[in-house]
Amino acid sequence: MTEDEKEIIDPGLFEDEIINLERKVKDWTNNDELIVFYGSSSLRLWSTLAEDLAPLNTLNLGFGGSSFGYCLYYFDRIFQDSINPSRVVIYAGDNDIGRGLDPKVILERFRKLTDRIREKYPKVKLTFCTIKPSPERNHLLEYTRKTNNLIRKELLAIPRSDMINVFDSMLDENGKARPELYLEDQLHLNEHGYRIWRGVFRKHFGI
Repeated sequence: MTEDEKEIIDPGLFEDEIINLERKVKDWTNNDELIVFYGSSSLRLWSTLAEDLAPLNTLNLGFGGSSFGYCLYYFDRIFQDSINPSRVVIYAGDNDIGRGLDPKVILERFRKLTDRIREKYPKVKLTFCTIKPSPERNHLLEYTRKTNNLIRKELLAIPRSDMINVFDSMLDENGKARPELYLEDQLHLNEHGYRIWRGVFRKHFGI
């Protein structure tokens, strides 16, 4: 990894959010078939996640505009002994791609995060949600597709792991991100985008 591919962590960038997540986890009591969602703002802004995926027992631990590096950096603080997930769903990579990182570098960061998760929870199931396309980053679409494909191949070698594919459902007939699924910034999802996610996730989990 070259110097420009190393992530510089700002310990104060998400501090308020991390403190709130620590409190949320500390107060958590229901570990029955718990599914933890961990990653960046696409999860954090999915305010109806618990309702959309009912009756699953879900805990949303998305924060900021995080990257794989930040997810790894804050893992030990957030994943306290008060929670014991049966599955961890990861959504990250958007911001890594936005920074122009090579897909192979992103794959290596994915490996580090999944290794850390399995180190703490050896029997946990791992699910990766594909990095979504977005109109703001249509020029990076091939990097997104390549990163998703690299992670898909990686998952084949990881026991008890799978992938949820939201990428394909968010493309138009020309293979570009559908603008009607996004907020004004054309980067974050609106209610129509999350409706797509709801359908894909429910189908994947068989609910």
